[in-house]
Amino acid sequence: MVRTPSPVQVRCADGDPVEFHRRPNRRDSHYLVEEVRERWIEESRWPFLSAMPVGGDRCRCWRVLARRSDEPHLPAGEFVLRMRSGPGVWDLRWSDA
Repeated sequence: MVRTPSPVQVRCADGDPVEFHRRPNRRDSHYLVEEVRERWIEESRWPFLSAMPVGGDRCRCWRVLARRSDEPHLPAGEFVLRMRSGPGVWDLRWSDA
């Protein structure tokens, strides 16, 4: 089963995500980040030939431990948040690790 990214709205503090919610906003979609476990940059190439030596898309990524805000007694889950090169363009994946 392939999981496709969900669009999300993310609030950051000091450069790291502190909360996020999936869009469209659903009752069970608001999460508070408890811990940032890993940060990295992903780079992908343009899907077409280009004479330019530099191209593609850069995504800043975070692997986070987050808990649903409406049910804090449930265990936290691990998620990967990716911010594409445009401001405010985020996606979310359940972590496979």
